[in-house]
Amino acid sequence: MFLLLGSIDCNASQSRYMELADSADYFINHELWNKAEEKIYEALRLEPANFNNALLLSNLGIVHTQKGEYEKALESYSLGLSISPSSTVIHNNRAKTYLILEDYNAALQDIDISLEIDSIQEWPLQTKALLLLQFNQTDLSKKFFESLRDNFPENSIAYSGLATIAAREGDVDEALRLYKIACEIDKDDEETLCSYIFLLIETEKFSEARSLLRNALSKNSDNPMFYLLRGYLSQLNHLLNEAQADKKIAIDKGLDPEYVKSFIP
Repeated sequence: MFLLLGSIDCNASQSRYMELADSADYFINHELWNKAEEKIYEALRLEPANFNNALLLSNLGIVHTQKGEYEKALESYSLGLSISPSSTVIHNNRAKTYLILEDYNAALQDIDISLEIDSIQEWPLQTKALLLLQFNQTDLSKKFFESLRDNFPENSIAYSGLATIAAREGDVDEALRLYKIACEIDKDDEETLCSYIFLLIETEKFSEARSLLRNALSKNSDNPMFYLLRGYLSQLNHLLNEAQADKKIAIDKGLDPEYVKSFIP
């Protein structure tokens, strides 16, 4: 009889644990961070030895990150990894918090561990490639962008990253080809579109640049970079009044005046 009651108590505890975990997921999905945190802590107290606590601690790290409690987030992720050191999810989540803190070396360490566990992951490959590009490690960055493209052919960042490298290496035709692919994959990526238009202007493909700018401004008239690029295009074509008008708009919409003046005096 005693053993039966113990089994019933155990099952009840596990059932309540799963109920709390599900509630925490619900609150996270609805961005109710305090409620999610409350349910996670309750579950952890209920079954402190449960292996699934690694996932709960990862979710707790997400909650702390969303609340701006970054040190608590890192502590939660580290506790999760002490339970499940091979969890790519936790390594990736901790890397994201390190990125917010601009601790790029620590972020790369977690990303490297994650990729050692599973080398075919989209976010880690993309992030490592972008960081290496930022650090001007162009050759190594190119390898990761190529791996990203080969394994995730619909990832626009892979093509835009390779386009940036091709432009740096002086292969303008290849850069334009890759930027075009990136823009076709992700039509909402205005940063890549700006890079593409800028390169078109620099290579005096004015008609194509003008067409893309017209379309871009019809979709989003609030992006100051589009006005800067249109003004720059007008400046190069000696349409000085139009250039000055777009210069003013770009500055009024938030671009640094000195940056704008470097294109439109």
